[in-house]
Amino acid sequence: MSEVVKNAIKKTKEVVPQLNSLNDDLMFGIIAYRYFYNEGHFDKSDFEYSYVDGANDGGVDLIAVEETDMSKNLVLIQSKNVSSISSKDQIKDIFTKMAQTVIDFKDERVSSYNDRLRRIYREKYDYSYDDINFNIKLVLFLGLDKDESYKEMIMEHLSKIDLLDNYEVLIYYLHDVEQAILTFENGFRFVPEGKINIYKEDGIIKCGDNGILVNISALSLRKLYDLYKDNGLFEQNFRYFIRNKKIDSEIQKSLKGKRQKFWFLNNGIIIGCKNFNTDGDNIKLQDFSIVNGCQTTSLIGTYKGANDSLDFPIPCKIIKPDKGGDDYFNTFISEIAESSNSQKPISDRDLKSNSEEQRRLQSILAQGTPEIYLEIKRGENLGKKKNCEAWQKIKNDQLGQYILACLLQQPGTARSAKSKIFADKTIYNNIFKLPHDKETIVDLLRLGDYYDSFVSNNNLDNNLSVVAKNGKYCILATICFLVKYKRKLLDLALDAESGAWASDVMLDNIRGPLFCNLPDNYVVIINSIFNDLVNLIYTLFNSLQDSEGSVTNFLKKDKTYHSIILNRVKSTLLVDEYNKNKIFEKMDQIFI
Repeated sequence: MSEVVKNAIKKTKEVVPQLNSLNDDLMFGIIAYRYFYNEGHFDKSDFEYSYVDGANDGGVDLIAVEETDMSKNLVLIQSKNVSSISSKDQIKDIFTKMAQTVIDFKDERVSSYNDRLRRIYREKYDYSYDDINFNIKLVLFLGLDKDESYKEMIMEHLSKIDLLDNYEVLIYYLHDVEQAILTFENGFRFVPEGKINIYKEDGIIKCGDNGILVNISALSLRKLYDLYKDNGLFEQNFRYFIRNKKIDSEIQKSLKGKRQKFWFLNNGIIIGCKNFNTDGDNIKLQDFSIVNGCQTTSLIGTYKGANDSLDFPIPCKIIKPDKGGDDYFNTFISEIAESSNSQKPISDRDLKSNSEEQRRLQSILAQGTPEIYLEIKRGENLGKKKNCEAWQKIKNDQLGQYILACLLQQPGTARSAKSKIFADKTIYNNIFKLPHDKETIVDLLRLGDYYDSFVSNNNLDNNLSVVAKNGKYCILATICFLVKYKRKLLDLALDAESGAWASDVMLDNIRGPLFCNLPDNYVVIINSIFNDLVNLIYTLFNSLQDSEGSVTNFLKKDKTYHSIILNRVKSTLLVDEYNKNKIFEKMDQIFI
């Protein structure tokens, strides 16, 4: 096992002491889950909500939901930290066992499986299955490395197994796991300076003084990747390298056996820079980044198969803006990238990554104390931001979830339809184009962090734990509802079943900080509030379980929140004077 993985295991065990009893072989799968499917996080609640390894586990170690801007995927994970594989059929058996587990759950033949698998599989399936692009992935992580010919042989063997036809089958090797860990090191906005070799004899096509089209050296591009992949090379791309099995496979095939045809088969790359100049058979670049072609560059940079030392030309457009200034540069590069990217689907979030309102919000949140580091580009990572709390680093889609759930009171959409944050114009504008106080946003992030700590560190029983894990946005929204009531921003006379109630509740009218000067025992008090609301929602769900099915389904819709949950909050916590005094004795110590 490599030092990179060992260090990750050590850090993870420091955060989750319950893992100390697990050996490194078992921890290997947890590390893979953490960095591939949980954005580098792992705490006690993640362990309780993902880890199913043990007797009668259906060949599954962990279960994840891979949620992107465009899809939700249920991911069944098996890991083998081994030094060798006895045969390709050994790998086949791993995947067919997982596939049979999926079939058994579909047909309700589950009595032989352990309770953790049954609980976690059902909750994560219910959360993800109704997405229009829902898919089930079967994933194997191996603690060894193999050459490309071996990998292709294994995948070819698996492609012939009928039982696997309905699933995306993926194998990741030790190098992939190491790279996933290392990508949580953050880069820079540009590479300050560098050079790329060109095929000068092929000629240069110029577009005034601001653009040229040349054939660049693939090996020179690989050198740029080696030097700067984590230091700004892809910063101006809409998003960094996101794996896509079909596209990646075609590029790998071209690198292996069709290098002489690569120029015809690939769209090439675009480099945006502040300035460039030709110098013989190379071009010197200043403050540059690959605007389009991240996928091609990354696959060339990581390729280890046949013919890896054989150079070949790649079409490359190098551009610079005709005016100075960062704002103009960002707009210019964004337009070029949006219109030119055709190799991989661009999500709605990608298209907003260099928009004025995203850059402005990023800048506002970074000013003053505390600094908030906002990721506005998919694949960008904030791991290198040191000397700050974890909650001070957040993606713009996650921030959108907080604002949508808490300020706009739509926790169902925030949790289960995150793609609408960027795809729905009205929702996007309400979140990102209308002004929000930095003080409010800071306290929303703090509130979310307090809640995550509550879920991680409190010994809730299984039923309450499921509600707590699934109900984050609902519970945070309920607290903000109580804040609105405390500030006299609600009309309780409105009927909870009516549209007027929902419209009143959803008004974006919370301004300024949420928290008052917190007492020394604030953690105890706020955890007590969280616990009260978890119990309230669990009791309500339990009374409706026959019609709702699972906690996940119960918490999916904003209509349920407004007409059922808030109606119970109103009748239980606001109308009943005794309960009202109890909850606001706590609220008054924490919230303004």
